[in-house]
Amino acid sequence: MKLKKSQKSARMPGKVSARPATDVIGLLPLYNKGNRSYFGYRMVVAAKMFDRVVSKLLAQHGEVSLPQWRVITQLGVTTTGTVRSLADGAAVDRAEMSRATRELLRRGLLNRREDPADKRSPQFTLTPSGRKLYRSVRKPIHEFILHLMADVSDRDLAAADRVLWQITCGCNNVT
Repeated sequence: MKLKKSQKSARMPGKVSARPATDVIGLLPLYNKGNRSYFGYRMVVAAKMFDRVVSKLLAQHGEVSLPQWRVITQLGVTTTGTVRSLADGAAVDRAEMSRATRELLRRGLLNRREDPADKRSPQFTLTPSGRKLYRSVRKPIHEFILHLMADVSDRDLAAADRVLWQITCGCNNVT
């Protein structure tokens, strides 16, 4: 099967290859079904492949896990948060966030401040070392995302954003 340029495995400049261990070509029959029932599957596979590359970048540039990066990223943007707010912001369970914050505290990348009104919900912020790590790791991840989007038009990106928002809101409303 001959692939179009856009279907070939894209390689990111530098050390990290965007090519996952997954046989992307083997997935094409499921991607080409054109059936809405396969969209969820395709979305999950794309997210897993994205996470694999981000995990490799994290290992090379910051030596933090994906859950730890979720904490660092949110605190890099919002400056403060509780385990609950961080878990909600990343759409993961609190236990995962609790483990991540505990390890980041141990490594000196987070500060913890007790909330006198609620001892069960301490506030976390990045230390100067945590902020430095955030800035240094954010750059290669940002470059990877720009690489992925290089051939995507603004119109298609806006449409994808609307679709992802619709799906996110729809999932949030399912009981």
